[in-house]
Amino acid sequence: MPDALAHLRAAFPVAELWVYVNHAAVAPVALPVEQAVAGFLAQARRDGSAGFAGWLARREEARRSAAALLGARPEEVSFTTSTSQGLITVAEGLSLQPGDEIVLLEDDFPSNQIPWWRQQRRGARLVPVPRDAAGRVTADAVLARVGPRTRVVAVSWVAYDNGCRLDLRALGAGLAARNAQLAAGQPRALLCVDAIQGLGAFALDARACGIDFLSADSHKWLLGLEGVGLFFCRAERLAELDSPLTSWWSMAEPFRPWRPGAALQPDARRFEYACLPTAALFGVEAALRMLLEAGLPRIERQVLELTDRLAAGLVERGWTLLSPRERPDERSGIVSARPPSGGAREAVERLLAARVQAVERGGGVRFSPHAWNTAGEMDRVLEALS
Repeated sequence: MPDALAHLRAAFPVAELWVYVNHAAVAPVALPVEQAVAGFLAQARRDGSAGFAGWLARREEARRSAAALLGARPEEVSFTTSTSQGLITVAEGLSLQPGDEIVLLEDDFPSNQIPWWRQQRRGARLVPVPRDAAGRVTADAVLARVGPRTRVVAVSWVAYDNGCRLDLRALGAGLAARNAQLAAGQPRALLCVDAIQGLGAFALDARACGIDFLSADSHKWLLGLEGVGLFFCRAERLAELDSPLTSWWSMAEPFRPWRPGAALQPDARRFEYACLPTAALFGVEAALRMLLEAGLPRIERQVLELTDRLAAGLVERGWTLLSPRERPDERSGIVSARPPSGGAREAVERLLAARVQAVERGGGVRFSPHAWNTAGEMDRVLEALS
């Protein structure tokens, strides 16, 4: 294991007791995250709010790290409480007209369906993109559903159940080509991405991919904590998003008496509308630093090597893969498979008895190792299933 990944692995004491392949659910707490949170709590216990300026400075450090991870500018990043909050910010903040269309993925995770279905009650039309027989959704399939009234394309980067990874660069390029052909003044189709099952495991350049909005929580592949998420709003789209989630902290001068017409923050910080969990933000800043130090390209290679090894071993043991993995660009950190006999729940119970953490999803067992896991651990998973 390269030194950077060995250093990352040392941050996870959970490995002393478990083979942990469940990052698509909740990541275990890493030592630097625990230490950052404990440091904040100790300081707050000792000094109360005397360190408030330092708390805000730590948030800005986290914002810069998040921007580096996203290929974005810091002023395009805000912190949220969840993936859902970011998606709701877009769904409720865009001015959609009756007859406008929203292209979304059939059977996507509910957090990326419910906000858009609410728009249907206001006259918008939802255009679902079905999966093919292998459970796959391609950029071409999404683009084929984009029409002259499409205003939003709302997709998940990685499917939560079978791990199919969508080619965001191809999708963004296709939408850009379509938008370039529009007549002056005609609304363009905007790309909104739920990135929770890919961000932190795979390199991403949001601007290069043509993404307008992106949301992800930190408690999965980003190795952070529940209660803090990231939201990206392309600077050019800021004026188009009249979010209902604005309040005192969204103001350019949050501590001055409010008056109607008071100016909002000039950038994506306006979407941080209320107090955020400062302790969790300290942890997220530490987690983002861990990922950047290890390097996303190296992390991506390791994740794919581990899932390839796991998928091949499952097939050898008679398991049926539910994850599309024929093409490298559709593979992710998720491998879902159905056991040759018995049910998925029974297999998960056997794994737990062998100190392996995975989960049942969609009739199969979902395995989701991160880059700090090892090839030897994948072999232990397979041995537990033999």
